[in-house]
Amino acid sequence: MRSHSPHAFTLIELLIVVAIIGILAAIAVPNFLNAQIRAGVTRVKADFRTIMTALETYRLDNNDYPPDLSGPNDEDRAYKFLTTPVAYLSSTDVCRDYFTAKTGRLDEGGYIRNFYDYGQVDYIRKSGLNYVIVSFAPDRRLNMPWTTDTMDILSKRDGRRAYFLYESSNGLTSSGDIIGSGHGLHNN
Repeated sequence: MRSHSPHAFTLIELLIVVAIIGILAAIAVPNFLNAQIRAGVTRVKADFRTIMTALETYRLDNNDYPPDLSGPNDEDRAYKFLTTPVAYLSSTDVCRDYFTAKTGRLDEGGYIRNFYDYGQVDYIRKSGLNYVIVSFAPDRRLNMPWTTDTMDILSKRDGRRAYFLYESSNGLTSSGDIIGSGHGLHNN
């Protein structure tokens, strides 16, 4: 009488299974990474809404926005005006740029940018924007030049904004910045 031995897989069957798993992984991993980028963009926009609400509340109480300290990476000190002595924000953690805070990567000026870039100087005020907040977005580079012309382009919703505004339909890691101002979030 023959004993029944369990059926063993052939080499071909194992290779087919490994190939199928490889194909599924090749499809799933990019989608997972894209989901992380989309979640990061959504978080930045939510952070901007929170910060902009705090800035407007600060302005109502103080008749002006917090000062722009104008130095590279001084945003952490500028945002502290929103936490003390009155807590418009519970902490400055919401002001940390989601895309650059954990990288430790230097920008073009040689500074590590941990916080959303905050600007509130005369040429921004003259354009009617009152203040500008910038996230370096998924490419982790500042694409928007801080100039009078740029602020005018932003305030007038000029088509040239497309050169420095982040747009996910151009590819999730496309260049551009996520920008908010006294006029709200700027999207293409």
